[in-house]
Amino acid sequence: MRFLPLLMIFLFAAVTVHADVINLTDGTKVEGKIQRTSDGWTVTQKDGTVQTVSADKVASIEASRGAQEVSVSEDRLASLRRVAEHLSDIQDIVSRYQKFVQQTGDQAVAAEANKDLRLWQERLDQGLVKLGDGWITIDERQRRQELAQSETMPAKDLIVNYRYKEADKILRQALQDDPECAMAAYLQGVALYNQDQVAQSRKAFEAANQFVPSHAPTLNNLAVIAWRQKSFVVAMNFYDQAMMSAPQTKEILDNVAEALNAVPDENKRAPVVLQAVALFAEQDALLQQAKRQQGLYRWGATWVMAKQLQELKAAEAKVKRELDNLQQQYDALQQQVGQIDSEIGANQREMDRVQASSTYVDRNGNTIQMPLPDVYDQLQRNNQKLAGDKQAIQERQNELKNRAKQVQQEIPVPKFTGMQRIIGVDGAPLRDLPGALPTTTNSQAN
Repeated sequence: MRFLPLLMIFLFAAVTVHADVINLTDGTKVEGKIQRTSDGWTVTQKDGTVQTVSADKVASIEASRGAQEVSVSEDRLASLRRVAEHLSDIQDIVSRYQKFVQQTGDQAVAAEANKDLRLWQERLDQGLVKLGDGWITIDERQRRQELAQSETMPAKDLIVNYRYKEADKILRQALQDDPECAMAAYLQGVALYNQDQVAQSRKAFEAANQFVPSHAPTLNNLAVIAWRQKSFVVAMNFYDQAMMSAPQTKEILDNVAEALNAVPDENKRAPVVLQAVALFAEQDALLQQAKRQQGLYRWGATWVMAKQLQELKAAEAKVKRELDNLQQQYDALQQQVGQIDSEIGANQREMDRVQASSTYVDRNGNTIQMPLPDVYDQLQRNNQKLAGDKQAIQERQNELKNRAKQVQQEIPVPKFTGMQRIIGVDGAPLRDLPGALPTTTNSQAN
């Protein structure tokens, strides 16, 4: 245990610096004993008061040990470099460096920052753009985009023909050539979803959504996945975005119809759900108008011809009549169950009273149970019979439920299947012309 005091001294020294002065970026100074924190320094002054100084306000620290300067500007420069690695706007990076150089009081660190600044200025002057972790010319960026898209195209047929391993190899190469190839990311999402790798599929579609914001098929597919993961409100938010991005798109509106039919009661009043309901009603009315010109009519989440629609409506009316009849029978049986429960409860209370009246405590404090009268046994037998009657009624209710399910299936074309579908390879985003933004390839009503 003799090493413990030495360890404590070491740990204390690692976080505490005895200093004369902290030089602030505004030109003022703070004197005292300082201690490093996660986001700056605390200064204990001679009178015992403690002042907190954030790191971004500290230019340098003049330590008492031989007037050695302990600068935090190096930490700030390192932080700036890390931030710059994740930015794609060179002008923004240059501005950040210029501001840093102006504010830092450490000349050595300022010189290092100026070296970085000259490099970023050269990149800006050359018109470089970011791709992955590197910076390339616009011409090279366009060449890589076209190369990756050309490489990606064969993956479509491979996915359609379930040759997922071959498609994955192609898509990986395309994303290596262009890490922001939205088409490759989208097709990865389709292939993974078809293989029931839902979580990985979601990541791929999220990448495609980042590369090509407001791409309707991607938003639709994210909605389908969110619904499968029981994130119902999130799914409706994606559907709302998809409808706004590509109004009156049949595949999207059919999915929304399925979703609105199945959205849980506790989510129906969520603002995004109500917004999606209103947008769906508006767009689906226009879609139905367009589809009628083709002889198609909305039937739940699908479409049928006019003659079939009349037949389905007649079948639906017949089914509804039978379901109503089954419901009436069920409700009548449920009323009988309620009456039986009431009788069982009354009998049990009478049994409890009889038992209590047949019980007494003797002078020694012992509880004595007298023989129960015949009425107690009669009540008990009645309850057993009632319980049997209740079980028989409930079995009949289950029969009615099963019959109701069978009746619902008697409609030739169900209104809803309970399934929402992703948009497949034909929805992949394309770049039509050199330098053009990705466009949506979805199926809209004609």
